[in-house]
Amino acid sequence: MSDTPIDRRIAREAAQWFVRLQNSSAGAAEHAAGAEWRARHVDHERAWQLAERFGGRAQQLAGSAGRVALERPRSLERRQVLKTLALLIAAAPVGLATYRGLPWREWQADERTATGEQRSLQLPDGGQIRLNTGSAVDIAYDEHVRRVRLIAGEMLVEVPHEHAGRPFIVDTDEAEIALLGSRFVLRQYPHSTYLAALEGAARVRPRRSPGDEGLMLLAAGLQTHVNSRAAQPPMVLAKDRLDWLSQVLRAEKMRLDDFINELGRYRPGLLRCDPAVAGLLISGAFQLRDTDQVLRALSQTLPVNVLYRTPYWVTLTARANA
Repeated sequence: MSDTPIDRRIAREAAQWFVRLQNSSAGAAEHAAGAEWRARHVDHERAWQLAERFGGRAQQLAGSAGRVALERPRSLERRQVLKTLALLIAAAPVGLATYRGLPWREWQADERTATGEQRSLQLPDGGQIRLNTGSAVDIAYDEHVRRVRLIAGEMLVEVPHEHAGRPFIVDTDEAEIALLGSRFVLRQYPHSTYLAALEGAARVRPRRSPGDEGLMLLAAGLQTHVNSRAAQPPMVLAKDRLDWLSQVLRAEKMRLDDFINELGRYRPGLLRCDPAVAGLLISGAFQLRDTDQVLRALSQTLPVNVLYRTPYWVTLTARANA
């Protein structure tokens, strides 16, 4: 089989045909239409063969519920199987090693942003989400609940007031968060969720907290960090937590290694800080639209050199004559 990458549109179509024809209710006409699609182009047939190879794997990756999803056309589990299978088809030519290291959860997301990208999404109820760099969300609305899952990154959520009888829930790795107001910021960290209530309150339920023991109501103007067992005591909202909306990174006596880690979220490639200069302190407001300009500013204000091995591999090191 050719190792030429398969177009993602064709991969999605192959996944849709495969899942559709696995349903026990698929009739002769549908099977004939699927065969006609396969014969239309050599890449269609190649994608179909990969769908047959990876169909079982897609259901395993989608979870135990994925095994029955093919019989439920509108189920969330079926959507997950479709997205996973399409990704497996498109990624197959890259090889097994790359396949194992792919960021599946982010790639499967309904909406995502690339490094350095910010984007606004319109929600089905008229609400809005503003995604920050490197972010990913799933959106699942039904007649009973409006649900958004923050998979990675950071977002501003604006919730319409007129749907008070239909809960708006944000799921993260650590918590289920019911948004009871209209404007919130959330960020997914490796082991915690950051939540800021800008307008209105939020009810936070850590996932591993027994019963209502860890339940917390976060009022407007406050922020917290939540792990899977408990939320930290609320604090007054730090104003710099909204700077990303203006594409600004603000530092106030911040360690250089922490600053570089944050700046690296907005810059493709590898951005590192040598341990010899990691403890230097940096203050100021920096425009994220041009990260090279930020690095030049660092070299002019701190005793550091900016070493470019490639445009995508940059290290800050100690200046030799400092």
